[in-house]
Amino acid sequence: MKKKNRFSRLIIRRRSSLLTNLRRALILIALWVVAGYVIYINVCFLFNVYSDALVSDYLVLNLSFHSYAIFALLVLAVAIIMIVFGWWRIHQLEKRAKDHE
Repeated sequence: MKKKNRFSRLIIRRRSSLLTNLRRALILIALWVVAGYVIYINVCFLFNVYSDALVSDYLVLNLSFHSYAIFALLVLAVAIIMIVFGWWRIHQLEKRAKDHE
């Protein structure tokens, strides 16, 4: 019983408001819709399905192989940064927990 209380004091829990959760949900939905539409445009062009709207969107987004390479490198860089930051943060929290003991 003592162990549970000791560790529960180290965890800071703050509930987000409903408005904040709704705003986050809308932003994530908008990002997924845009990403899905870009993928849809690319799949249509890969299968030689063209329409005026797809061509205009393709030109507006200026999609090219070079941009795919840049996006892939960006995704890889963000993934590496997230892994390093997550490892560093967990290490920092474990160190802080040991100091509280």
